[in-house]
Formats: sequence, structure tokens, C-alpha cells
Amino acid sequence: AFEKFNYKTGVFSPFVGLKNFEYFFKSSWAWTVTRNTLVINILFLIVGTVCSVVLAIVLNEVKAKKFLKVSQSMMLFPYFISWVIASNIFLTFLSGDGLINKILLALHVTDEPILFFQKGPYFWWIIALANTWKNMGYNAIIYLAAISGIDAELYEAAEVDGANRLQRIWHITLPALRPQIGILLILAIGGILNTGFEQQLLMGNNAILNYSDVLDTYAYRYGMKNGMYSYGTAVGFFKSAVSFILVLAANKITAKLNDSALF
Repeated sequence: AFEKFNYKTGVFSPFVGLKNFEYFFKSSWAWTVTRNTLVINILFLIVGTVCSVVLAIVLNEVKAKKFLKVSQSMMLFPYFISWVIASNIFLTFLSGDGLINKILLALHVTDEPILFFQKGPYFWWIIALANTWKNMGYNAIIYLAAISGIDAELYEAAEVDGANRLQRIWHITLPALRPQIGILLILAIGGILNTGFEQQLLMGNNAILNYSDVLDTYAYRYGMKNGMYSYGTAVGFFKSAVSFILVLAANKITAKLNDSALF
């Protein structure tokens, strides 16, 4: 990251200091890829956390054990699917003649097919929903395990006091989940600049590059495809440094809010 790397000299390449970083910050793409990385990952955090918590609470309320076992197995399935397959599922469903457009046309929501992967702002939501669909089941299992550790007497006492199901969830379940939510948020915020690589590379295209290009794909394009290894490494180093600062900040904030810091 601090050298002008070439094959002949290897690790003994000329030292250039911060020039690679200066080149990145002066580039017109620096703000664009940083913005895309932050927006996509913030959507990951919000949509993913809300959906995972809601799913865990819903599963906890299910009393049919056979249905619960089948549901848990099915919701974990997407987590083990490769992004190559998952991306193709979304590309197929959201294509011009895909299922989603057929439904929208049949319901007269739109008069012509929507080109979802040709409109930049749509991409942020598509990638957030794809990531949530893929990881929601795994995260829900963690929250479900935390819910199962809540003392059953608390629910019984609340029921005796006249609390309905929603009130029990709001006043018992959600407060009990605060430490787990805090810890998972710390871990997620630490990787807030690490939005992923495969999904953006597989689902993005040149028409929406201003919205799909993130720090990882940008470093790949310049570092690997263009042979600018030092520059690509500098971009990766910047991402890691910011992520480290965010981990420390998130840990401190969470510790003050609910005493669930990691360190």
C-alpha cells in the first residue's frame, strides 16, 4: 500500500508513502464507492436485524413442534446457498420477463416491465433484500436461542396480570434480546465497509456502476484487473482502518446503552 509495486523488485519496490491513498481520495470514485458501501451496509443492518428479530419472535410463538422444525430447516437453507445461485435467482425473478414483472403486469400495477437492474437506486434495495433473505434464517436462530433462555415465569406472571401476547413480546421478549442485538450490531458495524463482494460483482452491471460499485469491487477492478496492486491494497487498507475505528466506537456506544460490550 505504501509502495509502487512491480514484479521485478517485489517487496523491495520503491517506497511512495501516501501517494496511493492520495490518488484514491482525489479520485471522483472515492466518494461514490464509499457512499455505496455505507448505504448498502446500513440497509443490511436495518432490514436484516428487524426481519431476523421478527422471524425469531414469530417462530417462538409457534406451538406446533413439527411445523417449527420444518420451518427452521427451510429458513436455514438460503444461508448455505452460494451467492452464484442466489444472485441468479434474483436476476431471473426480477428480469424483464421474470415472475415479479409478470405479477405486476397482471395486477395492472405497471403498464410495462420494470428493468430493475437498469435503475441504480433499485439496486440498493434489491441487494439488501437478497442479503436479508440469505442470512435472516441464521440470525433468527441466534435470537431464537436467546428467547428460549428467558424465564417462563416472566411470561406466566405477565399473563396473570392481564398482558396480551403483543404486550408480553414488547415488555419481556424484546428487552431480553437487547444484549444479543447489541453484540450482533457491534460485529456487523465492524464490517460495515465489508458489504460483500460476490453479490455486487454478480448482480451489478456497467449501467448501474454508480450504485453497485463498492470498495471491494473497486479494489478488485483496479488492483487485479488493471494490475494496480499497490493502489488496490491501499483501498483495502483504508477500508480495514475505518472498520477498526467503527468497531471501537460501536463497542463503546453499546456498552453505555445496555452493558453488552464485547471488550
